[in-house]
Amino acid sequence: MGLLTLVEDRPTPPSVYNWRVYVLAMIASCGSNMIGYTSAFIGTTVTLDSFRSEFGIDKLTTAESSLISENIVSLFIAGAFFGAIFTYILSHYFGRKVCLCVASAIYAVGAGLQCGATSKTGLGILYAGRVLSGLGTGVASNIIPIYLSELAPPAIRGRLVGLYELGWQIGGVLGFWIN
Repeated sequence: MGLLTLVEDRPTPPSVYNWRVYVLAMIASCGSNMIGYTSAFIGTTVTLDSFRSEFGIDKLTTAESSLISENIVSLFIAGAFFGAIFTYILSHYFGRKVCLCVASAIYAVGAGLQCGATSKTGLGILYAGRVLSGLGTGVASNIIPIYLSELAPPAIRGRLVGLYELGWQIGGVLGFWIN
């Protein structure tokens, strides 16, 4: 018996362990890239000279500048908090896949708003984008592990749910690398 050999108490047909289970798990785990990426890139973005001059943050006092930076970072967390709460209702009535699609759409709108924020549109658009991307991330980070555990046969459940963490870390690496 090898190190990675799995023993089941009730035999599962080999057809359950086909490539489809792994592909679906990898696709669903891509949603965890959202939280890793968004958490990684924002910390350095708010300190960039180009960002600070675009929004006039460089002309503010240290206290005012810190408040804006704190708001930009914390609005994402607030959105994620409410997104995680909203997940139960959404997944209970519409299912896991619809929940993941809604989370992705909300996140995409939030990311678009963040990309479109300029000195002309002001920080309000950036704040709204952070809240929306937080909502999408909160929903996704709550539902992806549940979806993966429901999708996976018992013998490979831990391996497939572990893909969630892998996706999170890949998103973090990409966020730091891109920035």
